[in-house]
Amino acid sequence: MNDTFKKITFAVFGLIILLAGVSYMVQNQKPLPVLGMLPEFSLTNATGDQIGLDDLKGKVWVADFIFTTCAGPCPVMSMHMAKLHKEFEDDKKIRMVSVSVNPDYDTPEVLTEYAKRYEARTDLWYFLTGSYEAIQSLIADGFKMGDMEEIVFHSTKFALVDGEGQIRGYYTGTEPEEMEVLRKDIAKLADRLK
Repeated sequence: MNDTFKKITFAVFGLIILLAGVSYMVQNQKPLPVLGMLPEFSLTNATGDQIGLDDLKGKVWVADFIFTTCAGPCPVMSMHMAKLHKEFEDDKKIRMVSVSVNPDYDTPEVLTEYAKRYEARTDLWYFLTGSYEAIQSLIADGFKMGDMEEIVFHSTKFALVDGEGQIRGYYTGTEPEEMEVLRKDIAKLADRLK
């Protein structure tokens, strides 16, 4: 009787572990929400090339809004973006995109120096600038982030965008815990790309 009880207990315990594992897998397979669709845009990369939504089609990408003279959250955000960049730089389906909110100062030349500071490969991590109006429109109408009147007062959020140009998540770019969630979500979306 004692052996039978042990076998039943072991079987029930094994079943509980199995069901917990299946439940965890199902929860992690839930699709990410679609939070919006980005409009077409065209901004200038640090290399001087025009980059727009069409150039990012078929890629999973993470966007943030920074400026190179920021003494506040931007260096922390760029450090986290640099970690993501290094982690995913071998995956050709993934890009990082940092858009300057101070286009008067952040010329392609300035952005090139900023990219070097973070050891960025500018073919995989785009540092973009453009007209004030184009950036303001992208923030307000596209990403729906930041101060719409004065774009230099920008959001500290990272936005995750899928291969169709749909926003799939927002993550606080200064919080390590949220960066861990973002890493998993990037991989989840990249795995679904063909």
